[in-house]
Order: sequence, then structure tokens, then C-alpha cells
Amino acid sequence: MTRDRIYDAWRPPESPWSRWVKPVLFSFLRDTDLTTAALSTPDWQVPLAPDTAIVVDLPGADGVMVGLALSRRGYVPIPVYNASPFITSITDPPWPAAFSVVDMIPLMKALCAAAEVLAAAQFSPSAPPVFLIDSNRRGRTNTPEVGWFDNRSFIASVDFPSADFFKQHGVSKIVLIQEESKIQADLLEVLLVWQGNGMEIARQAPWEQWSPRLIAVEKLPALLVMWRQLRRSFGYRRDYDGTFGKLVPPSSS
Repeated sequence: MTRDRIYDAWRPPESPWSRWVKPVLFSFLRDTDLTTAALSTPDWQVPLAPDTAIVVDLPGADGVMVGLALSRRGYVPIPVYNASPFITSITDPPWPAAFSVVDMIPLMKALCAAAEVLAAAQFSPSAPPVFLIDSNRRGRTNTPEVGWFDNRSFIASVDFPSADFFKQHGVSKIVLIQEESKIQADLLEVLLVWQGNGMEIARQAPWEQWSPRLIAVEKLPALLVMWRQLRRSFGYRRDYDGTFGKLVPPSSS
């Protein structure tokens, strides 16, 4: 498959949710990357619920595997990865993965491997969405050294549909799939906006018997919200196009 066909497989034109697919990682693919072996996923007995959107907050390729399993149940997976990789090819990176704060290569390989299955799928225009985000988006360190590629990232409400858009398409419930009980602060803010606009929020563990439990998302303390806003302004390295990822420069002091 070509890079364009892989990208198209992940954004079926008939789906109203495809506009939220992030093109960042697909833009870094080359023809030499596209021979990745097929991705094998367990069979997960998840009922198709037209009134439910799913957010998968799992590390790297694990999230893609869940998205692929849910696609077999009639959901349409939507990758929302907005961090750049520090590579020219997923098969021949110029630096060891350790020099990137977030290693995107396994995730990119999984996106390629799943594309064949998705390209053959016949998604209904009414198929509910599964938004895929990387729980490793904050990276392995908060203090990357000079010369590292700092591609730590965060998500925000603008990365997802509004509650009104969900409701216009018959969706009234959000199910969060994650391994840990604690919700990362950036995702918490997104869930709070949805909840405040009348959406139900539930949580489900990956691969376990499907039985999402409703939760009430609690607001963050005001001081923590202010601190996070400051970190977003000065603690992340964003490129001109809004994607995350730049080399850590030497100190100017």
C-alpha cells in the first residue's frame, strides 16, 4: 500500500468523524515503511452501540490494536496522534529511539499494519467513532536533555467533536478505555467539557468483559488549571503547524 492509501484507509470518506483524523504520522511514512506485517488482534465481544463514542487512551500500538478490534464490531477508528516522530523512516531511524522523548515508531508501524484490514472494511456512514490517543504522550521524562527530540504532547477539546456535534449524530455517551483508573489532566479537561454539555461518561478496561461503568468527572483545582495553562504555553515544543516536536536547544544562559 502507498502512504496515501494507508491514510485513506484510516479516514473513510463516508464517515462524519474522519475530519478528526490527525495526518501527522502518516506524512512521515515512506515506501520503505509499508511492508509491515499484518496486525493480529484478539476477538473482543463488544456490542455495537450507535449512541456511544469511545476514547481509547492506551500506550502506542496497544491503542491501535483495540481500535482494530472494535472496527470489526462496526466502530470506525479515528487516530488522534499529534506528535511528530524524529525519523526519516520507521525502518531506518537516524537516531536510536532513546533520543526521542516519545517513541512513535511502534505506533506508526501499527497504523501501517492495520491499514489493510481497514481498507477492506465497509463502514456504515452511521458507524460510531473510536478515538485513539496515546497514553504515553507525556513521554518518559519531563526534563529532556539538550539534543533530544522533545515531542511530548497534550490533547484539547478542539481535537475532538463538540457535544452538539455528537448529539446531532445520535451520540450521547462516551466510553473511556484505559488501563489505569487515574485520568490524565488533559483528557480530564476534555471529558469535563463533554460532561458539562450533557454527555454521559463511562469507563471500561481493555479486553475485559464489556461492562462500562458510569463515572462523574470531577473538576481540577483552579491553581492546577492555571499551572497547566502555563506549562502548555512554555513547557511544550510545537511546530508552526501546531504539531508537537522540536529539538531541545542549548541553554541561552
